[in-house]
Amino acid sequence: RGSDRMATLHCIALTGGPCGGKSSALKSIQSKLKEKDIDVYLVPEVPTVIMQGGATYPGIDGGDALVAFETAIIQLQIQMEQSFATIAKSTGRPSLIICDRGLLDIAAYLPREAWLQVLQANRLAEEELLKRYDGVLHLVTSADGAEKFYKHGNVKDDSGNDVYRAETPEMARELDSKVFGCWWCHNMVGRIGNEDDGFDGKLARATQFVCDVVSRAPISSLQ
Repeated sequence: RGSDRMATLHCIALTGGPCGGKSSALKSIQSKLKEKDIDVYLVPEVPTVIMQGGATYPGIDGGDALVAFETAIIQLQIQMEQSFATIAKSTGRPSLIICDRGLLDIAAYLPREAWLQVLQANRLAEEELLKRYDGVLHLVTSADGAEKFYKHGNVKDDSGNDVYRAETPEMARELDSKVFGCWWCHNMVGRIGNEDDGFDGKLARATQFVCDVVSRAPISSLQ
């Protein structure tokens, strides 16, 4: 269970707009880090976990119910990140925790005043949340630069799972911009766009960014 190398723990927030290629990127990253003998852990997307359990998103105008809903998400995400970190550290092996969306993503789905209310209710600050992550990998929605590949309505994601994606391409681009705006001040953000090298190139650039992050000394407060 141990390792002769110093056991390092890194944590990355995987984020971006709808239909950005997160599932495919995860597979590419896991494969590459396995070659480097680094264990990879995935913290699932917490809002999805909550809603699959029967909870309903109160809507952007949900008032106190919206604050309660997002507070529940933020508390569960903090606990899940810490639980994975505890397990990773116990192995004595170099490890990477990838969070399928990080804590700052929540701000993109809330009016600014409500987000600040959530932070205050939980005695948190944005600077404190940013310090939980060694890097932020933002996969730009395919609606920005590769619109012919953007799928919405009842569709299959890039892993073949049935999903409902309500956002039109225009809405997806707007949401992508909002999400990026929540993270731009982190000191290591990789914004992986849709370039001439195609989807395979996008995955290669995303994977390289993660390799760059894990090659550095960890700074995550989850240590």
